[in-house]
Amino acid sequence: IRTYATQYPTLPAFALSAVNRRILNDTRGNMFVTAFYGVLDPETGRFRYVNAGHNPPFLLSSQRSKHVDHLGKTGMALGVLEEASWQQKVVKIAPGDCLLLYTDGITEAQNLRGNFYGESRLLETTRARMSCHAQELQELLLDDIFHFIEGAPNQDDITLLVLTRNP
Repeated sequence: IRTYATQYPTLPAFALSAVNRRILNDTRGNMFVTAFYGVLDPETGRFRYVNAGHNPPFLLSSQRSKHVDHLGKTGMALGVLEEASWQQKVVKIAPGDCLLLYTDGITEAQNLRGNFYGESRLLETTRARMSCHAQELQELLLDDIFHFIEGAPNQDDITLLVLTRNP
């Protein structure tokens, strides 16, 4: 992705199309990968993105009355079809907003009783701590996840990226 990101710095859909071709040329068999790729303009908060079959990141508004935006799939996973394409979408990240990108290892994390952490708990925990800086919020969320699973073995990777825009 880094290779093609420099060729298409403001066009995530073009970059992922090139990545898709490369995966199909360089691999054999049924190998695919989901990906979420976005480009942020820090001055305006404009965020261009494509979602190649990955978990939908959440954009939480600092305005409590506004709903959470799910940045859903804009195309299929990479490495599946040569003629695949991805729609590029744009959202605005306003001052005070929070963008959560995560792997399914977070929402599917299970505790010893077999309960899943889930999207609703991830969103509730984030919403309750939105005034924190991104790094602090990330640490709080990861602590909450590991506290929830109570030492149960991880079944999948746990990856979390938190982006906040300063008010």
